[in-house]
Amino acid sequence: MVNTAYLASTVVMGLLGVGVFVLAQRLRGWEHYTPRVAYGDIDAGHGRPATGLAGVAGRTSTWTAAYIVLVLGFLLGATVYASGAITGPSMIAALGALVAVYLVGGIYFAMREHGRPSAQAAAGSAVATGMLFVVAITVLLVVS
Repeated sequence: MVNTAYLASTVVMGLLGVGVFVLAQRLRGWEHYTPRVAYGDIDAGHGRPATGLAGVAGRTSTWTAAYIVLVLGFLLGATVYASGAITGPSMIAALGALVAVYLVGGIYFAMREHGRPSAQAAAGSAVATGMLFVVAITVLLVVS
């Protein structure tokens, strides 16, 4: 059973985190923010040229194929789980790994596509990885 002091501490820290977020949202004049163009020497209208990955990600057929592969993967996973070949915790671990790879890779590629250097994109992915570890440790502490 979970110790009530740990549970109360988790709730208080969560409320403090929400409070910091709300405070940051209210102190900053977001409605007056105008982003600066990172590419000043490019003519207006088209922006910077799209990379190969951005061109592939911009196609509808790519997203359709990815959706079909994802659905087939979930169907295969459900079939294997129903047959008893894989246990529930291993399926949860596989799904968690998939979400982690999607989140960390998505942050890296999104930052690279928005003009950040690879070092900053790697740092953003590292922060996301650290936050995933914090969430995993928190879940383990609350559950155990």
